[in-house]
Amino acid sequence: MKAVKVYPGMMCNSVEFFVHKNDLKFIQHGTVKDFPELPFATIAILQEEINSNQDVKLALHQMHPDSEIKRTEQFTRCRFGGLDFSADINNNKLQDGEYWPCPNHGNCPHEGVLCKLPLYNNIRLTKTDVQIMQLSCTEKTNEVIAEEMNLPMGSFHKAKKYIHELFGVQTKQSLVQMCVFFNLI
Repeated sequence: MKAVKVYPGMMCNSVEFFVHKNDLKFIQHGTVKDFPELPFATIAILQEEINSNQDVKLALHQMHPDSEIKRTEQFTRCRFGGLDFSADINNNKLQDGEYWPCPNHGNCPHEGVLCKLPLYNNIRLTKTDVQIMQLSCTEKTNEVIAEEMNLPMGSFHKAKKYIHELFGVQTKQSLVQMCVFFNLI
C-alpha cells in the first residue's frame, strides 16, 4: 500500500501558507482559505516575528508604509510562500522559513531578509549551495553546471563536496531527496 502525504492543516490545526496564482492562501482545519480570513491569533504570531527583527520591519515598511496587514501578508508570502509538507505554524510556533520558487528571486532588494534559504543543522545554505543542489538534480554534467554558474571546476567540486558532506550524502539520488525535502525542486 502506498503512503499518502497530507499537507499540514488538512487534518490538524497547524497552518500551511502558500501562494496560488499570486494569491496568498492558507490551510487550517482541513480548509483552504484566503489570507484575509486568517484568525487574529495567527496574525499575532506573524507580527511578533516581524517585530523581533529590525531589518525585517524596515524592509516591510519600505514596501508597505501605510498598512500593517499588507506588511504581515508580504512577510508571510516571502517567508512561507511554498506549499510543502512542513507546517509553517505548528502548536503556535512559527517555523524558521522555507525556500520556494519566488518569481522575484534575484531581483528583490530585500532578498535574504524577508525570505530565507534553507537551514540544516544550524547552517544556512547560500544561494550558490541552492543553485548547485538544484542543477545537480538535472541531467547536466558537472562541467555544464560549473560553466552555467561561471565557476572554475575546482571551485565547483569544492562547493559540491561541501554540500555532500553537510548532508552526509554520497549519491546524486540522496542529494535529490534532500532537494525534495527542502522544496528546492
